[in-house]
Amino acid sequence: MESSKLFGSANWVMMLGIVGALIAAQWKHEVIPVLALAVILALTIAKIRLIVLDFMGLRGMRPNLARALMIWPAFFSALSLGKVVLAAVL
Repeated sequence: MESSKLFGSANWVMMLGIVGALIAAQWKHEVIPVLALAVILALTIAKIRLIVLDFMGLRGMRPNLARALMIWPAFFSALSLGKVVLAAVL
């Protein structure tokens, strides 16, 4: 991968991390609303996709491995969101 594309991908990863941190920082000692948590988890999954495809060099190569590396964090993100939603309902 070209260094300029990798640099651009690194910028996106940092930007997504900063935006997620700013969203989480809005609620210092309070419970984060479910919608904000869902946005943070969506940003996390977007970061995972960039890291797996660009930094691990799996873009266009070994798609099954790339898919597996993206599924397990998405699975745990869905579980954590489900736990929060379940706690809010009960």
